[in-house]
Amino acid sequence: MLLRALMASAALSLTAFAAHAGEEAESVIAAAASQISNPVTGKDAFRKSIDVPTVAHFTLGKYANRISDADRDRFTQAFDAFLASTYEEHQKDFADAKVQVIGSVDRTPTDSIVETRVSPKEGDTMTVRWRVVEREGEWRVVDVEVLGLWLAIEQRAQIVALLDKPRTTIDDVIAALAS
Repeated sequence: MLLRALMASAALSLTAFAAHAGEEAESVIAAAASQISNPVTGKDAFRKSIDVPTVAHFTLGKYANRISDADRDRFTQAFDAFLASTYEEHQKDFADAKVQVIGSVDRTPTDSIVETRVSPKEGDTMTVRWRVVEREGEWRVVDVEVLGLWLAIEQRAQIVALLDKPRTTIDDVIAALAS
């Protein structure tokens, strides 16, 4: 009986907590999505919605702490430029798309996966999941899943594979991001 009461209390506490974190994460994605799909404000909104230093650090994988702070900063700047360039290349895919927030699942009080349905002006509607993390009171995107592929995880695999090659340097990786 006591165990059942404790379990019910814990479940109630988790439910209340999850709804709160999820609502904040969902509203961040809804606002960012509406701005990103705007042809005028899209690029700036896209860049502001992503926690670039966190994603850049993650994509370096095991090499993140093996390079100097200066090289990590140069990589982060190159990664930011890469993301902006990728957005520009695909801006027409985002333009005037309708994004509907379906719901969210909270991993922790500061880490949530927000599921959306994206309906581009042309093309098929798809499900897109956004991993959103709160740091210092601000929710930012750290990964996006499209067509079953988490983009930061995929980018990490590619960058680590490149750095695993003999005599490859961070300059080689930065050059690959620029090409």
